[in-house]
Amino acid sequence: MAGSAALARLAAAEGVRELGGDGLEAALAEGTTLVLFTGDPARHREIDDVAVIVPELAKAFAGRFRCAMVDPDRERAAAARFRVVVRPTLVLVHEGAMIGSVARMRSWAEYLEAIGGMLDRIGAPAAAAMEA
Repeated sequence: MAGSAALARLAAAEGVRELGGDGLEAALAEGTTLVLFTGDPARHREIDDVAVIVPELAKAFAGRFRCAMVDPDRERAAAARFRVVVRPTLVLVHEGAMIGSVARMRSWAEYLEAIGGMLDRIGAPAAAAMEA
């Protein structure tokens, strides 16, 4: 996957799956996944910041979702399917259906509130989120 050093670290992080092309639909069909759409890191400077936040969100919501990132060179169809027009965007997908999204870099509290609310809507098992 092309991109910045922060994206490379995220791609190498334990539990983060890289998605692209043919396997994307199958990978998102079961369970709950927080998906990062990055686009081009040279054009969207906030991508590195969000890439650092994703593993922290996974820790904060331990066990409530998996993490994935879409290969920016192959994300066009998936971005259209999930109505992603801004990069970076985090999309919460449950059993193949988009639950909601958070675009651009946000504060920690905003991420906790937005993602927690999405998880509550699908009835994902509760887990205490860490406070920053």
